[in-house]
Amino acid sequence: MKYEKNIHEWLFLSILILISGCNSDIFVEDFLPGEQMDVVISETDNRKEINFKSDNWRLFNIISLGYSFTTRAYTTDGEEVSFPYSEKEPAVVHCLNDFIDFRVERINGKKLQFTLNENLMNEDVTMLVNIGNEYKEQYIKLLLAPTSKYHIDSVVYNWEEFKIHGSSVKQVSSTTIDNKLSTPITFLVYPFQRSTREIQFYDPTIVWEEELFKRLLGTTLPEITIPDVVDSKPVLHNTKAPFGIMEQELEVSLDKNLSVEVTVDPYDKRRVLVLNDIEVYFVPYKVYISNPNTGKKRVFAGELTSSRPTGYFILKTSVDENENK
Repeated sequence: MKYEKNIHEWLFLSILILISGCNSDIFVEDFLPGEQMDVVISETDNRKEINFKSDNWRLFNIISLGYSFTTRAYTTDGEEVSFPYSEKEPAVVHCLNDFIDFRVERINGKKLQFTLNENLMNEDVTMLVNIGNEYKEQYIKLLLAPTSKYHIDSVVYNWEEFKIHGSSVKQVSSTTIDNKLSTPITFLVYPFQRSTREIQFYDPTIVWEEELFKRLLGTTLPEITIPDVVDSKPVLHNTKAPFGIMEQELEVSLDKNLSVEVTVDPYDKRRVLVLNDIEVYFVPYKVYISNPNTGKKRVFAGELTSSRPTGYFILKTSVDENENK
């Protein structure tokens, strides 16, 4: 029995050796230079290659950690092919979304190339490239560093469609004074203390998200010149606003410390309303941006609305004793 067991063990080992000898090309322990591959790609070093020990592998998948993208696969001649494609077939996989653009190319059976064209995310992006064959799979970890942002080339306003809204007012404060004395009460109000200029960029073609513009233009958004109104006509002076924030409040050149005396008569109860005169205009705009590194261009078109305080007035209204009962 012991002799038969030894024979069986010897036969089993012989079969393994025979299989290994006849099919050495199917074992994948040797197709990668190491068990774990980490590849860092940046704008200044945007192309990396990995040389494989053998050609017994295929590209299974490309996985993004946290971001979605579209994938196109095609031959080196530009003919589209299915993905994943067969082993040993030279081809390109192009991964693309609004902010990320990179390629994985199988040059030949023993060479894989990675090319980073663009990463507009404000952080490193991690990708996993899944390779292997029917016996074993491995991952190559790609770290895509952020690349250059877009620059604003020009801002164009459509002056023919510039419109000034009729006069409007905005309440900036409300105070109720109940004078129970036999003498008048006088106090101060500050009509411009809380006054700001409000602007809004509106683009009906997009869901306006500040993060989108920070990815394209940088976390510190660039400023553009916006129109002022002089003698009922638009002019471009030095008023600027960051492009990418939809609604903003800007400082105005009004005296914040200006005070006005308001008097309430004896035994009188008044609500004192401080209001600002508001100048409102609407104007269509186009902002042209381009990326000096990639040559890509984009255009954002929409309408700018500006509401700027220009003066004030004060109302003293009577208070109905029953309105809060």
